[in-house]
Amino acid sequence: MFRILDKYIFSQLIPPFFFGFFLFVTIIAIDPIMQAMQNVVNENISYEVVWRWFYNRLPQDMIYTFPMSVLLANLLVFGRMSKDSETTAMRAGGINFFRIMVPVLAFAALVTIVSFFFNEKIVPQANENARKIRRNEINRIIEPETTENSILRTSDGAFAYARRVNEKKGKMEQLLLEYYDQSGVLKKRISASFANFNGQSWVLENVVEQSYNGPQALASPTAIAQLEMPQIKEKPSDFARQTKRTNEMSYKDLKERIESYERSQFMDTTEMRVGLAMKTSLPFAALFFAVIGASYGLTNSRGGAFIGFGVSIGVIFFYYVLMSLFSALGNSGHIPPILAAWGQNIVFAVLGFFIIKRINE
Repeated sequence: MFRILDKYIFSQLIPPFFFGFFLFVTIIAIDPIMQAMQNVVNENISYEVVWRWFYNRLPQDMIYTFPMSVLLANLLVFGRMSKDSETTAMRAGGINFFRIMVPVLAFAALVTIVSFFFNEKIVPQANENARKIRRNEINRIIEPETTENSILRTSDGAFAYARRVNEKKGKMEQLLLEYYDQSGVLKKRISASFANFNGQSWVLENVVEQSYNGPQALASPTAIAQLEMPQIKEKPSDFARQTKRTNEMSYKDLKERIESYERSQFMDTTEMRVGLAMKTSLPFAALFFAVIGASYGLTNSRGGAFIGFGVSIGVIFFYYVLMSLFSALGNSGHIPPILAAWGQNIVFAVLGFFIIKRINE
Protein backbone atom coordinates (compact mmCIF):
# COMPACT_ATOMS: atom_id res chain seq x y z
CA MET A 1 0.00 0.00 0.00
CA PHE A 2 1.16 3.50 -0.82
CA ARG A 3 2.09 5.65 2.13
CA ILE A 4 1.26 9.37 2.36
CA LEU A 5 4.63 10.30 0.85
CA ASP A 6 4.11 7.92 -2.07
CA LYS A 7 0.65 9.31 -2.79
CA TYR A 8 1.96 12.85 -2.58
CA ILE A 9 4.79 12.34 -5.07
CA PHE A 10 2.60 10.25 -7.38
CA SER A 11 -0.13 12.91 -7.46
CA GLN A 12 2.43 15.67 -8.02
CA LEU A 13 3.69 13.93 -11.17
CA ILE A 14 0.30 13.77 -12.90
CA PRO A 15 -0.30 17.46 -13.87
CA PRO A 16 3.19 18.11 -15.33
CA PHE A 17 3.03 14.78 -17.15
CA PHE A 18 -0.11 15.81 -19.04
CA PHE A 19 1.32 19.28 -19.56
CA GLY A 20 4.44 17.75 -21.11
CA PHE A 21 2.39 15.25 -23.11
CA PHE A 22 0.30 17.91 -24.84
CA LEU A 23 3.32 20.18 -25.21
CA PHE A 24 5.44 17.56 -26.94
CA VAL A 25 2.51 16.34 -29.07
CA THR A 26 1.98 19.93 -30.24
CA ILE A 27 5.67 20.32 -31.09
CA ILE A 28 5.83 16.98 -32.91
CA ALA A 29 2.60 17.75 -34.78
CA ILE A 30 4.05 20.88 -36.41
CA ASP A 31 5.68 18.97 -39.27
CA PRO A 32 2.56 16.88 -40.15
CA ILE A 33 0.44 20.04 -39.96
CA MET A 34 2.75 21.83 -42.42
CA GLN A 35 2.57 18.86 -44.77
CA ALA A 36 -1.21 18.85 -44.49
CA MET A 37 -1.47 22.56 -45.28
CA GLN A 38 0.79 22.14 -48.32
CA ASN A 39 -1.49 19.40 -49.62
CA VAL A 40 -4.54 21.65 -49.20
CA VAL A 41 -2.96 24.69 -50.85
CA ASN A 42 -0.77 23.17 -53.56
CA GLU A 43 -2.64 19.99 -54.51
CA ASN A 44 -6.23 21.07 -53.87
CA ILE A 45 -6.87 18.21 -51.45
CA SER A 46 -10.04 18.55 -49.38
CA TYR A 47 -9.78 19.44 -45.69
CA GLU A 48 -11.68 16.27 -44.80
CA VAL A 49 -9.07 14.01 -46.46
CA VAL A 50 -6.17 15.94 -44.96
CA TRP A 51 -7.75 15.81 -41.50
CA ARG A 52 -8.24 12.04 -41.71
CA TRP A 53 -4.60 11.62 -42.76
CA PHE A 54 -3.38 13.87 -39.92
CA TYR A 55 -5.64 12.15 -37.37
CA ASN A 56 -4.18 8.73 -38.29
CA ARG A 57 -0.63 10.02 -38.67
CA LEU A 58 -0.40 11.49 -35.16
CA PRO A 59 -0.45 8.29 -32.99
CA GLN A 60 2.92 7.16 -34.40
CA ASP A 61 4.50 10.37 -33.12
CA MET A 62 2.55 10.29 -29.85
CA ILE A 63 4.24 7.05 -28.80
CA TYR A 64 7.49 9.00 -28.42
CA THR A 65 5.91 11.58 -26.13
CA PHE A 66 5.14 9.16 -23.27
CA PRO A 67 8.76 8.79 -22.03
CA MET A 68 9.48 12.43 -22.88
CA SER A 69 6.59 13.56 -20.68
CA VAL A 70 7.74 11.34 -17.80
CA LEU A 71 11.17 12.96 -17.99
CA LEU A 72 9.80 16.51 -17.96
CA ALA A 73 7.38 15.72 -15.13
CA ASN A 74 10.16 14.41 -12.89
CA LEU A 75 12.45 17.33 -13.69
CA LEU A 76 9.75 19.86 -12.79
CA VAL A 77 8.41 18.09 -9.69
CA PHE A 78 11.72 17.24 -8.07
CA GLY A 79 13.23 20.55 -9.09
CA ARG A 80 10.41 22.34 -7.24
CA MET A 81 10.62 19.98 -4.24
CA SER A 82 14.35 20.54 -4.01
CA LYS A 83 13.90 24.30 -4.31
CA ASP A 84 11.30 24.28 -1.51
CA SER A 85 13.59 22.13 0.67
CA GLU A 86 11.04 19.31 0.70
CA THR A 87 13.66 16.76 -0.31
CA THR A 88 15.98 18.09 2.41
CA ALA A 89 13.25 17.43 4.96
CA MET A 90 12.80 13.92 3.61
CA ARG A 91 16.50 13.18 3.88
CA ALA A 92 16.53 14.62 7.40
CA GLY A 93 13.69 12.25 8.28
CA GLY A 94 15.80 9.27 7.28
CA ILE A 95 14.26 8.71 3.84
CA ASN A 96 16.95 7.82 1.31
CA PHE A 97 16.81 8.40 -2.42
CA PHE A 98 15.94 4.77 -3.22
CA ARG A 99 12.79 5.06 -1.10
CA ILE A 100 11.82 8.32 -2.80
CA MET A 101 12.10 6.57 -6.16
CA VAL A 102 9.35 4.03 -5.33
CA PRO A 103 6.38 6.24 -6.40
CA VAL A 104 8.44 7.59 -9.30
CA LEU A 105 9.04 4.11 -10.69
CA ALA A 106 5.41 3.15 -10.01
CA PHE A 107 4.25 6.13 -12.06
CA ALA A 108 6.74 5.34 -14.84
CA ALA A 109 5.65 1.68 -14.84
CA LEU A 110 2.02 2.76 -15.29
CA VAL A 111 3.00 4.99 -18.22
CA THR A 112 5.04 2.11 -19.69
CA ILE A 113 2.01 -0.21 -19.62
CA VAL A 114 -0.27 2.42 -21.19
CA SER A 115 2.36 3.21 -23.81
CA PHE A 116 2.81 -0.47 -24.72
CA PHE A 117 -0.91 -1.08 -25.18
CA PHE A 118 -1.28 2.19 -27.11
CA ASN A 119 1.52 1.03 -29.42
CA GLU A 120 -0.15 -2.37 -29.80
CA LYS A 121 -3.83 -1.51 -30.22
CA ILE A 122 -3.95 1.95 -31.80
CA VAL A 123 -0.69 2.76 -33.60
CA PRO A 124 -0.55 -0.17 -36.12
CA GLN A 125 -4.03 0.39 -37.54
CA ALA A 126 -3.58 4.17 -37.55
CA ASN A 127 -0.30 3.87 -39.48
CA GLU A 128 -1.92 1.61 -42.07
CA ASN A 129 -4.86 4.00 -42.47
CA ALA A 130 -2.53 7.00 -42.84
CA ARG A 131 -0.44 5.24 -45.51
CA LYS A 132 -3.52 4.26 -47.52
CA ILE A 133 -5.04 7.75 -47.31
CA ARG A 134 -1.79 9.37 -48.41
CA ARG A 135 -1.23 6.89 -51.23
CA ASN A 136 -4.77 6.67 -52.62
CA GLU A 137 -6.40 10.02 -51.79
CA ILE A 138 -3.53 12.52 -51.50
CA ASN A 139 -0.90 11.22 -53.93
CA ARG A 140 -3.67 9.57 -56.01
CA ILE A 141 -1.56 6.52 -56.83
CA ILE A 142 -3.57 3.82 -58.58
CA GLU A 143 -3.13 0.41 -57.03
CA PRO A 144 -1.46 -2.06 -59.42
CA GLU A 145 -3.49 -4.91 -60.88
CA THR A 146 -1.05 -7.45 -59.48
CA THR A 147 0.62 -7.89 -56.12
CA GLU A 148 4.14 -9.27 -56.08
CA ASN A 149 5.89 -11.44 -53.50
CA SER A 150 2.79 -12.30 -51.49
CA ILE A 151 3.33 -14.34 -48.33
CA LEU A 152 0.47 -15.78 -46.31
CA ARG A 153 -0.25 -18.43 -43.69
CA THR A 154 -3.15 -20.39 -45.18
CA SER A 155 -6.07 -21.93 -43.32
CA ASP A 156 -4.67 -25.47 -43.77
CA GLY A 157 -1.43 -24.48 -42.03
CA ALA A 158 0.78 -23.94 -45.08
CA PHE A 159 3.23 -21.09 -45.56
CA ALA A 160 2.31 -19.82 -49.01
CA TYR A 161 4.49 -17.68 -51.27
CA ALA A 162 3.24 -16.37 -54.63
CA ARG A 163 5.48 -14.52 -57.04
CA ARG A 164 2.55 -12.60 -58.52
CA VAL A 165 -1.16 -12.35 -57.63
CA ASN A 166 -3.88 -10.92 -59.88
CA GLU A 167 -6.93 -10.38 -57.69
CA LYS A 168 -9.33 -9.47 -60.51
CA LYS A 169 -8.52 -12.54 -62.58
CA GLY A 170 -8.22 -14.81 -59.54
CA LYS A 171 -4.83 -16.06 -60.66
CA MET A 172 -1.42 -16.60 -59.07
CA GLU A 173 1.97 -17.34 -60.61
CA GLN A 174 4.87 -19.31 -59.15
CA LEU A 175 3.07 -20.56 -56.06
CA LEU A 176 4.96 -22.36 -53.29
CA LEU A 177 3.28 -24.12 -50.35
CA GLU A 178 5.30 -25.48 -47.44
CA TYR A 179 3.94 -27.55 -44.55
CA TYR A 180 5.84 -27.87 -41.26
CA ASP A 181 5.20 -29.99 -38.18
CA GLN A 182 4.98 -28.51 -34.68
CA SER A 183 8.75 -28.75 -34.19
CA GLY A 184 9.39 -26.71 -37.33
CA VAL A 185 10.54 -29.60 -39.55
CA LEU A 186 9.49 -29.39 -43.20
CA LYS A 187 7.04 -32.21 -44.05
CA LYS A 188 5.74 -31.36 -47.51
CA ARG A 189 6.37 -28.86 -50.29
CA ILE A 190 4.05 -28.13 -53.21
CA SER A 191 5.06 -25.87 -56.09
CA ALA A 192 2.93 -24.83 -59.03
CA SER A 193 3.47 -22.66 -62.09
CA PHE A 194 -0.07 -21.28 -61.89
CA ALA A 195 -3.06 -21.31 -59.54
CA ASN A 196 -6.59 -20.35 -60.57
CA PHE A 197 -9.52 -19.63 -58.30
CA ASN A 198 -12.77 -21.12 -59.65
CA GLY A 199 -14.98 -19.31 -57.17
CA GLN A 200 -14.89 -22.07 -54.56
CA SER A 201 -11.34 -23.42 -54.41
CA TRP A 202 -7.88 -23.09 -55.89
CA VAL A 203 -6.79 -25.26 -58.82
CA LEU A 204 -3.02 -25.62 -59.21
CA GLU A 205 -1.39 -26.31 -62.60
CA ASN A 206 2.00 -27.84 -63.43
CA VAL A 207 2.41 -29.10 -59.88
CA VAL A 208 5.45 -30.70 -58.26
CA GLU A 209 4.83 -32.30 -54.85
CA GLN A 210 7.57 -33.46 -52.47
CA SER A 211 7.14 -35.20 -49.12
CA TYR A 212 9.76 -35.35 -46.37
CA ASN A 213 9.88 -38.22 -43.88
CA GLY A 214 12.71 -36.65 -41.90
CA PRO A 215 15.52 -34.11 -42.16
CA GLN A 216 17.52 -36.42 -44.44
CA ALA A 217 14.69 -38.41 -46.04
CA LEU A 218 13.48 -36.81 -49.27
CA ALA A 219 10.93 -38.67 -51.37
CA SER A 220 11.08 -38.47 -55.16
CA PRO A 221 9.11 -35.48 -56.47
CA THR A 222 5.73 -36.23 -57.97
CA ALA A 223 4.60 -34.29 -61.03
CA ILE A 224 0.88 -33.53 -61.24
CA ALA A 225 -0.75 -31.74 -64.15
CA GLN A 226 -3.59 -30.30 -62.09
CA LEU A 227 -4.36 -30.36 -58.38
CA GLU A 228 -7.40 -28.92 -56.62
CA MET A 229 -6.85 -27.56 -53.08
CA PRO A 230 -10.28 -27.13 -51.40
CA GLN A 231 -8.64 -27.02 -47.95
CA ILE A 232 -7.19 -23.58 -48.74
CA LYS A 233 -10.05 -21.24 -47.85
CA GLU A 234 -8.30 -17.97 -48.69
CA LYS A 235 -9.62 -15.97 -51.63
CA PRO A 236 -7.61 -13.97 -54.19
CA SER A 237 -8.20 -10.81 -52.14
CA ASP A 238 -6.44 -12.41 -49.17
CA PHE A 239 -3.33 -13.21 -51.20
CA ALA A 240 -3.40 -9.80 -52.91
CA ARG A 241 -3.35 -7.77 -49.71
CA GLN A 242 -0.48 -5.31 -49.67
CA THR A 243 2.28 -6.35 -47.28
CA LYS A 244 2.09 -4.41 -44.04
CA ARG A 245 5.10 -2.50 -42.80
CA THR A 246 6.70 -3.15 -39.43
CA ASN A 247 4.99 -0.17 -37.79
CA GLU A 248 1.60 -1.37 -39.11
CA MET A 249 1.68 -4.64 -37.18
CA SER A 250 1.26 -5.52 -33.52
CA TYR A 251 3.95 -7.38 -31.61
CA LYS A 252 2.14 -10.69 -32.14
CA ASP A 253 1.55 -10.16 -35.87
CA LEU A 254 5.14 -9.09 -36.50
CA LYS A 255 6.50 -12.03 -34.52
CA GLU A 256 4.39 -14.47 -36.56
CA ARG A 257 5.54 -12.88 -39.81
CA ILE A 258 9.20 -13.13 -38.81
CA GLU A 259 8.75 -16.80 -37.93
CA SER A 260 7.02 -17.52 -41.25
CA TYR A 261 9.76 -15.74 -43.21
CA GLU A 262 12.50 -17.60 -41.37
CA ARG A 263 10.82 -20.98 -41.83
CA SER A 264 10.39 -20.46 -45.55
CA GLN A 265 13.81 -18.74 -45.80
CA PHE A 266 12.10 -16.06 -47.84
CA MET A 267 14.21 -13.09 -46.79
CA ASP A 268 16.58 -11.77 -44.15
CA THR A 269 14.61 -10.76 -41.05
CA THR A 270 17.28 -8.73 -39.23
CA GLU A 271 15.54 -5.37 -39.65
CA MET A 272 12.20 -6.89 -38.72
CA ARG A 273 13.67 -8.35 -35.52
CA VAL A 274 15.05 -4.92 -34.63
CA GLY A 275 11.58 -3.47 -35.16
CA LEU A 276 10.07 -6.22 -33.02
CA ALA A 277 12.43 -5.50 -30.12
CA MET A 278 11.77 -1.75 -30.49
CA LYS A 279 8.09 -2.36 -29.73
CA THR A 280 9.07 -3.16 -26.14
CA SER A 281 12.17 -1.01 -25.66
CA LEU A 282 10.53 2.35 -26.45
CA PRO A 283 7.72 2.06 -23.86
CA PHE A 284 10.27 0.98 -21.23
CA ALA A 285 12.25 4.18 -21.85
CA ALA A 286 9.81 5.89 -19.46
CA LEU A 287 11.41 4.02 -16.54
CA PHE A 288 14.92 5.20 -17.36
CA PHE A 289 13.76 8.75 -18.12
CA ALA A 290 12.06 8.83 -14.72
CA VAL A 291 15.31 7.94 -12.94
CA ILE A 292 17.33 10.54 -14.87
CA GLY A 293 14.68 13.23 -14.40
CA ALA A 294 14.26 12.67 -10.66
CA SER A 295 18.02 12.49 -10.13
CA TYR A 296 18.70 15.76 -11.90
CA GLY A 297 15.75 17.49 -10.24
CA LEU A 298 17.01 16.56 -6.77
CA THR A 299 20.48 17.95 -7.44
CA ASN A 300 19.38 21.20 -9.08
CA SER A 301 17.41 23.31 -6.64
CA ARG A 302 17.58 26.46 -8.77
CA GLY A 303 15.96 24.96 -11.84
CA GLY A 304 12.63 26.35 -13.00
CA ALA A 305 10.22 25.28 -15.68
CA PHE A 306 12.32 26.67 -18.53
CA ILE A 307 15.47 25.02 -17.19
CA GLY A 308 13.62 21.74 -16.80
CA PHE A 309 12.29 21.96 -20.34
CA GLY A 310 15.74 22.76 -21.71
CA VAL A 311 17.34 19.85 -19.85
CA SER A 312 14.61 17.48 -21.04
CA ILE A 313 15.22 18.50 -24.66
CA GLY A 314 18.95 17.80 -24.27
CA VAL A 315 18.38 14.39 -22.64
CA ILE A 316 15.77 13.43 -25.24
CA PHE A 317 18.08 14.46 -28.08
CA PHE A 318 20.91 12.37 -26.64
CA TYR A 319 18.59 9.37 -26.18
CA TYR A 320 17.23 9.42 -29.72
CA VAL A 321 20.70 9.93 -31.22
CA LEU A 322 21.77 6.77 -29.40
CA MET A 323 18.60 5.01 -30.55
CA SER A 324 19.30 5.91 -34.19
CA LEU A 325 22.91 4.78 -33.87
CA PHE A 326 22.08 1.42 -32.29
CA SER A 327 19.21 0.83 -34.76
CA ALA A 328 21.51 1.48 -37.73
CA LEU A 329 24.11 -0.93 -36.33
CA GLY A 330 21.41 -3.54 -35.74
CA ASN A 331 19.78 -3.19 -39.17
CA SER A 332 23.18 -3.65 -40.81
CA GLY A 333 23.83 -6.79 -38.76
CA HIS A 334 26.79 -5.43 -36.77
CA ILE A 335 25.10 -6.01 -33.40
CA PRO A 336 22.27 -8.35 -32.31
CA PRO A 337 18.72 -7.03 -32.81
CA ILE A 338 17.93 -7.07 -29.09
CA LEU A 339 20.99 -4.90 -28.37
CA ALA A 340 20.11 -2.61 -31.27
CA ALA A 341 16.70 -1.94 -29.72
CA TRP A 342 17.73 -1.82 -26.06
CA GLY A 343 21.22 -0.28 -26.34
CA GLN A 344 20.10 3.26 -25.49
CA ASN A 345 18.05 1.96 -22.55
CA ILE A 346 21.09 0.09 -21.22
CA VAL A 347 23.21 3.24 -21.47
CA PHE A 348 20.60 5.27 -19.58
CA ALA A 349 20.16 2.52 -16.99
CA VAL A 350 23.89 2.56 -16.23
CA LEU A 351 23.94 6.37 -16.04
CA GLY A 352 20.91 6.38 -13.79
CA PHE A 353 22.44 3.78 -11.45
CA PHE A 354 25.62 5.77 -10.95
CA ILE A 355 23.70 9.04 -10.45
CA ILE A 356 21.42 7.45 -7.83
CA LYS A 357 24.39 5.88 -6.05
CA ARG A 358 26.21 9.20 -5.96
CA ILE A 359 23.18 11.07 -4.63
CA ASN A 360 22.41 8.47 -1.98
CA GLU A 361 25.96 8.61 -0.67
